[in-house]
Amino acid sequence: MGRTSDPPMSTLDPSNPRLPARKSHVTAVIDRCRTALCGAAFWASIPLPLVIAAALVSGAVTAAPLLVVGLVLLNVCCAALGHTYSPKR
Repeated sequence: MGRTSDPPMSTLDPSNPRLPARKSHVTAVIDRCRTALCGAAFWASIPLPLVIAAALVSGAVTAAPLLVVGLVLLNVCCAALGHTYSPKR
């Protein structure tokens, strides 16, 4: 009769928690730069609609239409970059 052998037992013990991975200095700097960029984009996206409205009211659309288009695109980019920003309290 052939014996069936049990699979080898694992030596990995899931009850031992792993230590958290340490962030390198480069990763910490990148995280801070990303947070600063998201924060700047978030706060810039708040007054930009007012600037766009002022440009529309002042007649800048006829004088410099690319300026208004650029402001709208800047507002869209700032809103996209800043939507994940959450100030620490």
